[in-house]
Amino acid sequence: MKCESCKKRHATVHLTELTGNEKRERHLCEECAHNVTSHFTKMPSPTDILTSLINQVAPEIGEMSKNICPVCGISYLEFRSHGYLGCPMDYTIFQKGIVPLLERMHGNSQHVGKVPPHAGKDVVKKNEIMQLRKELDKAVKKEEYEKAAEIRDRIYELSGNADGT
Repeated sequence: MKCESCKKRHATVHLTELTGNEKRERHLCEECAHNVTSHFTKMPSPTDILTSLINQVAPEIGEMSKNICPVCGISYLEFRSHGYLGCPMDYTIFQKGIVPLLERMHGNSQHVGKVPPHAGKDVVKKNEIMQLRKELDKAVKKEEYEKAAEIRDRIYELSGNADGT
């Protein structure tokens, strides 16, 4: 197919213009296409496009990308690309980015899995109380006050405060 503009070279660029509901296609050679598109604003670089996408998809990445751990020197972007942290301080330095990541991956930022049998009854009791407190918050938000009172009483029972004090 020949270029619609110069009618000499082979058309390698195919532009589609949309005006309202009307669609118009133009088939141009590279040179003519460059002349036509040169009056448009500067095209964004791949880096600009990627940065824009990152900021739209995961705003915490753009904000956190500037953070570097003063202890081990790992950056947040290195953590995200490799999947591991450099030192225990990273949990504090990158907390704003790690917590949402854990919540998306596991549905929670706290461990709620099985408790090892050797952990003891106190750990089991604390986990149950923590779970009941979450249920209590949900019941109060839904204005299910009778259910909330039952959950509250169960929390008092487990924590050893049967009188509610």
